[in-house]
Amino acid sequence: MKLNQLLMMLTLSIVALTANAQDVSEKLKAAQMSGFGSKNKEAILQGAKADSIAQAETKVEGDTDPEFPGGDLFLQAYLKKKLLHSGVTGKGDVVISFKVDKKGNIYGAEVTKSAGNTLDTAAFNIVTGMPRWRPGLTNGQPADKPASVTVSFGKE
Repeated sequence: MKLNQLLMMLTLSIVALTANAQDVSEKLKAAQMSGFGSKNKEAILQGAKADSIAQAETKVEGDTDPEFPGGDLFLQAYLKKKLLHSGVTGKGDVVISFKVDKKGNIYGAEVTKSAGNTLDTAAFNIVTGMPRWRPGLTNGQPADKPASVTVSFGKE
């Protein structure tokens, strides 16, 4: 008796999966057979087309900015460690702007907010010595993108 129930459940599952796997033309035929006329054919096809476009759009990743490996939390930990070992004294914020290439390498770094020569040099060295970043994406593909980091000296 249990084997019969198991076979029945398996058969019903297969039927349900087959029904869900119908392609657009089978759905159109079924709709026409159930009383929908040819006037509705275009509406059904447009609906199916819109569904397939929506599915394709969800698969394509959008634009993202470059990111330090592990995210902002790891970036802050990296900066804190480097600041402790830099031996530089002083207070101020230095902003270093740069670009991250498709492979995650930093290039074109420059000081965009200064806090004095010593702090600028230390911040520049810290940023240019960073590990590779996760590259930014444009239309789901790695692309060269700008980024910046603020290095804060003399703060906890």
